[in-house]
Amino acid sequence: MQGIDAAIEAEVQAKLGALASQHQVTIISAIESGSRSWGFPSPDSDYDVRFVYAHASEWYIQLNPERDVIELPVNAVLDIGGWDVRKAMALANSGNSVIQEWMISPLVYREDAAQAAMLREMVASTFNARASFHHYSSMAKSMVAALDAPDIKLKRFFYISRATLSALWIAREHSMPTTVFPDLLQALTDDAAVLEAFQRQIRDKATKTEAETGVVDPLCLAFVREAYREVMATDIERLAPRREALGNEDLRAFLSVCQAVMPIPRLGSLVASSFAENSEAANGL
Repeated sequence: MQGIDAAIEAEVQAKLGALASQHQVTIISAIESGSRSWGFPSPDSDYDVRFVYAHASEWYIQLNPERDVIELPVNAVLDIGGWDVRKAMALANSGNSVIQEWMISPLVYREDAAQAAMLREMVASTFNARASFHHYSSMAKSMVAALDAPDIKLKRFFYISRATLSALWIAREHSMPTTVFPDLLQALTDDAAVLEAFQRQIRDKATKTEAETGVVDPLCLAFVREAYREVMATDIERLAPRREALGNEDLRAFLSVCQAVMPIPRLGSLVASSFAENSEAANGL
């Protein structure tokens, strides 16, 4: 996979396979998030692996719902975690921008093509310009003061830039922005000098650790500041709220597709276990 170390990819695949087996789930889509997928990694950037998964249909009708997140302990190299598809759909309905980003990441570790395409279309249908604009503009606002520092971490500069330009895209186009920063930048300006200046910054960041500071090209700073001013001047009320909401029928339809390729769950053992627990409780055991 382009941009992913082969040994790391093999380790990620092994861990995803183990998680799917351990939790008896189907991984619908597993992607890389963070700076590596955004197009401005540092040499020591970790790998942010995110995935959406589904249980067999019977899992969703338990009396006491189980946890809807699967994750591994984070270390210096790997950060692996995923959401159950019902949680992913509910978050999409609430205007969550993160699940929107996961569904369009350019770096995909594994996916079931048909299921991923179906979920991608469902999540895209819930896009909420107002909520996503608020998400990105709030991120930018919380970090923008760092642009005035005499020395700034390049990681921080690119996080400010990505948040600002994502909000700017939504303000202008009323749609979900690409997660690939160079593509986003190119869609917002045709100024060759600005584009080249950002490419130099990306190349510079690729040689520095995430903790290192650096000098930001004045052209880049000026462009981001001007974009930020336009974002802050945007009337959020003119942006459209959620397009559509996913419902129970959408979840059932999706699970029926998953069920066709998933192993039959051990429903009998679940019921038997529950019966045994209730019997022990009734007998005072």
